[in-house]
Amino acid sequence: MRKHIGLKYIAEKTGFSIKTVSRALNEHPDVSEKTREVILTTAKKYSYYPNLLAKSLRTKTAYAIGYIVPDITNEFFGKVGQTIEKIFKKHGYSLLISFTEESKENEIDALRLLLAKRVDGIILATVGSTGDFLRKVMHQYTVPLVVIDNRIEGIKTNLVLHDNIKGAYILTKHLLDHGHENIGCITGPLNETSGKERLEGYKKALKEYGMQPDNSLIRISNWRIDGGFAAAQELMKGSSQRPSAIFIGNSIMALGVYKALKKMKLKVPDDVALVSFDNLEFTEALDPPLTTLDKAEHKIGKLAADLLLDRIRDKNHTKVEQHLIDGKLCIRRSCGCK
Repeated sequence: MRKHIGLKYIAEKTGFSIKTVSRALNEHPDVSEKTREVILTTAKKYSYYPNLLAKSLRTKTAYAIGYIVPDITNEFFGKVGQTIEKIFKKHGYSLLISFTEESKENEIDALRLLLAKRVDGIILATVGSTGDFLRKVMHQYTVPLVVIDNRIEGIKTNLVLHDNIKGAYILTKHLLDHGHENIGCITGPLNETSGKERLEGYKKALKEYGMQPDNSLIRISNWRIDGGFAAAQELMKGSSQRPSAIFIGNSIMALGVYKALKKMKLKVPDDVALVSFDNLEFTEALDPPLTTLDKAEHKIGKLAADLLLDRIRDKNHTKVEQHLIDGKLCIRRSCGCK
């Protein structure tokens, strides 16, 4: 079996001291680019891998980040996670992913597990109802936390979120500008701020146009395909006045809405115009292509990763930052635009 290639071996091959080799491999600013390049090339040639266990013991750093999401099959969380992983990988961190299936209990279990592993920080796509638990444990463990997707009631922490109210307002206003008056709304659970705020933005647009929101045109469901399907069926069959257009809370639900409308032999946009949050990859492939807000996954992932990295590097950084990501219309044919 080949022996482990260590710093001493790379130092012998390059002619530099072990200290210089270590600094180059750890991106120390005192090492020149020319020296760094020679050392990195040699390390790669001889398949050098740092002893992370020894490094962790020496620096008291796990070099691991927790990423907790409700559903990894949702492309949005996958794309956000890819951006986070790419950024932290450059700094020698690995990403530990946990799935909660939109369950408060599963989210608490995931947090406990990651805290027990002494991760260096956590990025949490929360269901929004774990504030009591977080208040108890985050102070105890002093682990930096950045929250995405939903706010956590009762706790002040770093946030990176869609501007849900503004986004829903823009999408609903676009339907109003097309002349629609009976506009339905299908969105996610109201115990999650993303669902609550998207409903608020939808209502804000209607009121601005002098219309009172009609509860018979509003359906609350889960964020999945089956949630969109069930809500669309109920909305189209159960409303006193069938909507001529629908604002949808996310693109995954929109897939279910398309499926339901097809089953009812209703055409988009001739019978029902559609707009939705989340410009995921498949939205352009739908027939007709779906009008959405432009992509936010990379922005959210980068902001969340940069925020967390700053907090890891500076343990005394106590300022709480909250970022709202604006979205612009990505117009396609589902809304009636040609």
